[in-house]
Amino acid sequence: MCGRYALYDISKAEFYIPQNMVGINYNISPGTSVLVVTENYDVKLTHWTFSVAWAEKLRIINARSETLEIKKIFQNTKRCIFIANGYFEWLRERREKKPFYHTFKDRMMYFGGVYNEHGACIITRPCYRLKMEIHQRQPVLLRYKDFSNWFSSKHDYSCEHSKDMHIYRVSSIVNSTKNNSEENISEISQSF
Repeated sequence: MCGRYALYDISKAEFYIPQNMVGINYNISPGTSVLVVTENYDVKLTHWTFSVAWAEKLRIINARSETLEIKKIFQNTKRCIFIANGYFEWLRERREKKPFYHTFKDRMMYFGGVYNEHGACIITRPCYRLKMEIHQRQPVLLRYKDFSNWFSSKHDYSCEHSKDMHIYRVSSIVNSTKNNSEENISEISQSF
């Protein structure tokens, strides 16, 4: 699952992103306006909470890749791609939730998503084998060269794009959506 991510630097993007659309955010949370790439390779703002008119109370931030094509709620959606520098997951140990940041050192991070006129959600898959598994699910990670396959629904979910991921523990200040500073992504312990 992906419930929080960061976007603060677009310098490694392989396509044009209007700078005036990018707000530096080290703690993007559901319900906020987020940047996505649409099927025409346009960059647009949408809400990170997916819903449909016939189930307005249902608010979805993540959807499983395994059921994307069969669930009625996603039948009339279009595919999109979320733009990020990294995402957060929490490791539960006893009563403590420890946040970890997942990022690539040398490239942008792109998540597969779907959207409609009400908003968008991130598509997740079972976690790849990582150096340390924090959560059993993760976003569907795409490279720029995977965009066309994602938009045409030909994406190979078995592709491994996580092996170079840098994962490290960060401060629990990220637990509050009110905290939006670079400190949210600062490493506080040894990397995995």
